[in-house]
Amino acid sequence: MPLPSSVLTRDSLLEIDHLFICVEAAVECSTLTDLGLTSMTEVLRRPQQGTASRSLFFENIYLELIWVEDEIAAQNHAAQSGIDFRSRAQPHNRASPFGMALRQTLDMSHRPFDLLPQPQDFNYSDTFVNFAAANLRLQNEPLCFVIPDAVSLIALLDRTSPIHQGLLNHAAGMKRLTRTTVTIDTTIQLTDSINMLQREGVIAVKPGALPLLELSFDEQVQQKMLDLRWLGIPLVLNY
Repeated sequence: MPLPSSVLTRDSLLEIDHLFICVEAAVECSTLTDLGLTSMTEVLRRPQQGTASRSLFFENIYLELIWVEDEIAAQNHAAQSGIDFRSRAQPHNRASPFGMALRQTLDMSHRPFDLLPQPQDFNYSDTFVNFAAANLRLQNEPLCFVIPDAVSLIALLDRTSPIHQGLLNHAAGMKRLTRTTVTIDTTIQLTDSINMLQREGVIAVKPGALPLLELSFDEQVQQKMLDLRWLGIPLVLNY
């Protein structure tokens, strides 16, 4: 099922809710702390996927680092869903290790009425995640999917909570994501979903043999860079 084109017609009505990176090994909280990054101390485990993850929160997105803990469960999940976390975590497979969850923009006035669920009308169908079939099949590009507000950062983050406020406080000082650039192997034709996100300015795409996610924060006001590739994480933070 393609991403609904009706929500990408002007100043994109979609924006990034969260990103994930598939990595080969667990990422320790202390390692991230040493780099000036605050992360969840608890590891989130998804037994049905065979994965575990650690998340970092920012003002307008969160970033999830995912690794496989149960090979058999991950293999079964890949067969059932088409999402192969094992393959995406291994650079030699030429699969993109990235995923992008998209939400409707926070500007309510520009939301199509039929895509804006009202709280009183909420039911389990409102948690449906909309995958793009062609994108799901093509592993050389980031997985992208649309999520409802009920499972978005908006629902997860309580800005009045001291604990949640602490998660947004990074010693390195980055706060708000302002640009997302993804390096993709463009020798294979990209799907309409990725091209649409690029055209609407949600992401920028760079051609390259090695996958890389570059996140720019706060318009790079500090003019600093944090490169995590030495940790086996294909990620560069500019802030």
